Amino acid sequence: MNRPSGPNGLGILWERVYSIAMRNEERFKSGALVYVVDKSENETKASLRDVSRHGLSIKSEGFIDIEPNSPYVIAVIPEEETNLEKFKLEIKSRWVKLNKLKMESGFSVLVPFNSDDFGKYLEYLAQKGEIVEPPENSSNSD
Repeated sequence: MNRPSGPNGLGILWERVYSIAMRNEERFKSGALVYVVDKSENETKASLRDVSRHGLSIKSEGFIDIEPNSPYVIAVIPEEETNLEKFKLEIKSRWVKLNKLKMESGFSVLVPFNSDDFGKYLEYLAQKGEIVEPPENSSNSD
């Protein structure tokens, strides 16, 4: 029998408690571009809506085939004024919101491939000081 991971075998509960705690973390407005390779192996450009150490949300004008609770790798292209290079993040999908003209999706950050670049980008955004509220529906599944 497979047991859930986490402290004392309480993986599902632990993940939920951890996720709720991370929702209280400051999120910064971002103007970066991201490239997402979806489950159909299509690479799609999207906008990074907001980001924190543990989560982010993106917005796309087109459909991105995102499967809930699945890992993805994205390439983040920071704003030009940051003087930072493109970096990658391993992320896990948490929620998807579709309407006729756009798609929004929220992710938890699993692994920054180059944590120095990710950290520098978060520092840049923190200095700009544009804090945003998480999207309304993100608390339902995150």
